[in-house]
Amino acid sequence: MAVARMLKVSLIGHRSVLDECIHLVQRAGVVEVTVTEFAAEEVNPLEPDQARLNELEEKTARASFVRDFLRRFHTPDVPFASLISEKVHLSVTEYERLVDEECLGELCVECDDMAERLAVNEREQARLRHLAHDLAPWDGLHLQISQWKGTEHVALFNGTVPVARSAEIRQTLREEVTDVSVAEVGTAGPLEAWVVMAYRDSLEDVRSILALTEFVEVSFPGLDDYPAEERSRALATLEQLEKEHAEIEVKATELAAEYYHRAVALVQSLSTRKDAEEARACLHASERTFFVTGWVPERRREELFAALAPLEPGVDLTFAEPDVGDSVPVELINPRILKPFEVLTDLYGRPVYGDIDPTPLLAGFFFLFFGITIGDVGYGLMLLGGAWFVKNRLDVAAGVRKFMDLVMLGGISSMLVGVATRGYFALPEEALPPFLQYEPLIDPLGQLELFLVLSVVLGVIQVSFGVLVSAYRRWQQGDVAGAVFEDLTTIAMFLAVGMAVAWSEYAGAILAWSFGVVVVLKGRIVERIVVDRSATGALAGVGKGLLGLYGLVGYTSDFLSYTRLAALGLASLLVGDVMNRIAGLVSGAPYGTGLLAAALILIVGHTFNVLINLLGGFIHSMRLQFVEFFGKFYEGSGRPYAPFAPRTKSVVLHPDPGAPEGGA
Repeated sequence: MAVARMLKVSLIGHRSVLDECIHLVQRAGVVEVTVTEFAAEEVNPLEPDQARLNELEEKTARASFVRDFLRRFHTPDVPFASLISEKVHLSVTEYERLVDEECLGELCVECDDMAERLAVNEREQARLRHLAHDLAPWDGLHLQISQWKGTEHVALFNGTVPVARSAEIRQTLREEVTDVSVAEVGTAGPLEAWVVMAYRDSLEDVRSILALTEFVEVSFPGLDDYPAEERSRALATLEQLEKEHAEIEVKATELAAEYYHRAVALVQSLSTRKDAEEARACLHASERTFFVTGWVPERRREELFAALAPLEPGVDLTFAEPDVGDSVPVELINPRILKPFEVLTDLYGRPVYGDIDPTPLLAGFFFLFFGITIGDVGYGLMLLGGAWFVKNRLDVAAGVRKFMDLVMLGGISSMLVGVATRGYFALPEEALPPFLQYEPLIDPLGQLELFLVLSVVLGVIQVSFGVLVSAYRRWQQGDVAGAVFEDLTTIAMFLAVGMAVAWSEYAGAILAWSFGVVVVLKGRIVERIVVDRSATGALAGVGKGLLGLYGLVGYTSDFLSYTRLAALGLASLLVGDVMNRIAGLVSGAPYGTGLLAAALILIVGHTFNVLINLLGGFIHSMRLQFVEFFGKFYEGSGRPYAPFAPRTKSVVLHPDPGAPEGGA
């Protein structure tokens, strides 16, 4: 329905133009290259130039290291940089020439040197901070660390205890061992430093007792001077290291300002060149020619001709329709108004080539459902304005712009539903200006039951539409019996139930007759009697018909799932109303503080309400499409069209001067 017609393209060229051909095909970005097997002995698959590939991989690794290192010191110059990645804007020629830049080697060495110095500096700073922290309780000990030794008969060792437990640990030690002495040297924070002296005969007992407490033995190997002097030296060295660290960071920041964007683009350009080299594995060649196949959208065929024009007559293109069994990629083509809804189709999965594109089928339903979940003119304006700002004022990727289009359409839908329900920032009727105090088409709070029923009715309509689409697909595929006996009988049952509700006095007769007809049709009983001519076949048909009738019960839960639309719409309204009431309560505070607080509550509260309902409205409206609607007719097992093209995740390519307008 809206799936692009794909053609199988075969390209034959002379070996002399192989490299240029790969480059031009990649630059055009319209061909999805495929691997083709050949039985001819004189035709063999090409192999990438391994030496060239290794060189590109090495360059890519170096460029990635430079990019990642400089990113630490780069300050983005775009708003909301934590959420939106920067884009590097280059012309096509500038992008392709990045691979040959000579500064990469020197820059990589410089960045590697700075990274190593920073790492060593940071490790040494951490060691010195730890040392200064450990030495702090010992500042008052006027004994050189090298002299912290015992004598022939007396052992001396040092440690720390928590200040809060000092007296308790000391008392425990004295009760257990008499020949021991403890000197409290000083405290730093929660720790107290002890010098413990004991006769060597009692040393093991002392250590055993202290091991059961929070005593931590400490030593400072490699230090000789007084603790205060050693700590002072450590702090002085630490200050010098911090200064050196800051100087390196300043230099790295200068490099980032000059080279970060080039490094980002260089990684992409090198990856593109690597892709081109690896693409050789998809090609086959004889002694003088090479051969490649792929897929190209019919509407872009002329672009491929134009891209390869410089090689004429060195290449020849032929196009053919897909063969049965081909794995054909899928490109969606929809009018501009429907393009944003392709986001939903892609989230679920592309259709199989030749099948229908569900995007036009779901667009109207999603548009309406999303509007019901928000259902407020003010909130719709906020969504519309916010999405417009992100799309048009921020340098975001094409996918993000497409999603913002979807959000803007959701904002418009919310405004339309808000007008119908008289929803303006959840304000009550008396708070609205006179021209907005009209009678709404439906009041979600005052007509709650009607609101819920309307949601269910929308579910019946969409589910029934999904079943009809299934019948259409079966019919198109030649399964007329399946369309009639499986899908159209389901629709007939829906109609029968509706008639039973409308004419309740005849409900029993209507349902009895309709149930009987559904059992006969779904079980194909007549067909079985005519073909099988046996009671067994008829009984099997009855069983299958009853099972099919029971399966219709599942549709009840499908219909009830749509009440979530009313629930979300009410949640949006009630939360907004609560924010308005809270703001009204504080607005009377004196000296203007009440008005300020009320304004803050309204801004923060309604913004929060919009964001949380944007998430809920999107997820639940999408769920109804995927589960209740797509489940009736759509599989989404197609393969997206992925052309062989330059890598542009972080790069925006612009035409060279004099080239046709456009960008990537």
